[in-house]
Amino acid sequence: MNKAAILRWSLGAAGFILLAVVIALLGDGGGESTSQTVRVAIVPPGFGSPFHVAIKEGAVREAELLGWAVDAVAAEKEDDFSGQVSVVEQELQKGISAIAINPIDVKAIVTAVKSANKRGIPVFMHNTITPLDDGEVKEFIGYDQWGGAVQLARYTCDLFEQNGNPGGKVYILMGIPGFHANRRTQGYEWGIAQYCPKVEIIGKQTAEWDRTKAVEVATAALQQHPEIDLFYGNSDEMGIGACIAAKKLGRTVNADIWCIGIDGNPVTLEMIRGGEITATLGVYPDLIGATVIRQMKKVLIDGRAVPYILVTPSIVVDESNVDAYKSGSTWTAPVEGEPEFDNGKPTGQI
Repeated sequence: MNKAAILRWSLGAAGFILLAVVIALLGDGGGESTSQTVRVAIVPPGFGSPFHVAIKEGAVREAELLGWAVDAVAAEKEDDFSGQVSVVEQELQKGISAIAINPIDVKAIVTAVKSANKRGIPVFMHNTITPLDDGEVKEFIGYDQWGGAVQLARYTCDLFEQNGNPGGKVYILMGIPGFHANRRTQGYEWGIAQYCPKVEIIGKQTAEWDRTKAVEVATAALQQHPEIDLFYGNSDEMGIGACIAAKKLGRTVNADIWCIGIDGNPVTLEMIRGGEITATLGVYPDLIGATVIRQMKKVLIDGRAVPYILVTPSIVVDESNVDAYKSGSTWTAPVEGEPEFDNGKPTGQI
């Protein structure tokens, strides 16, 4: 073989090897191994509430089944609007494939959503089915908060009726002022007016989603209004705080005082079992987290269309069905639904 032939053979072999390497590298990005490289972010308002912790845990467990990685990050405080925007912006710079946000404030989060849009990163919203004024969101995933509050109102009506007290007195512990507190408070008030108008709501005050703050607020409320029969908290933690306060003042839970909340957190379920709180609106936070990941997979891996509004189920949980709820047997598949607006009116699901 002459020198020219040897040179041509060497160049051809090198090209073949280079092509093989390129094919191998491209192959690394396809099939099942693709899912192993996916990193997504979950951004709640904070981790002070067991609710947001449960959503994170549900998302992480579901992601592990796919071989995905999950960044679960939040601002230091649940009322830090700008802090949540900064957290999202930081995540967008990490090369994530998708992000799910539970916005503290729907107006403040628009800036971060637009940043994700510019980068081509799909945005999901969880624990809310309220569209934003601007920015593109792939899907909103959450339960109907007004409708859930109405369920608790009907439960209150039945509870008072069963105890021979159709004109019971209620005190409401609200969350931090904003969309979530508005819908959960107004829906409950609407439900009481619809189903048991003799029941009187004698006061309401924010307890900032916090158990300790709820103890403080409920204590003052009971001292001013010892005739209170039931506390309704916009969250489980506030409902629990109310019952703690009542017990300290000599009241007996589920005998002469009742406390209800919203979330269905694991700690609440144990307290329902132990008779330390009456009931909760179980909204399956861990399964909401899992649903977020499943919906992301449909978009990122399967290339499927998803509903703009995906409504997850909710159910009133007390001692009669707490075990069934905890096992997940009461869960029903999320369905496409209508959006929920902060307009003081029922949603289309009612």
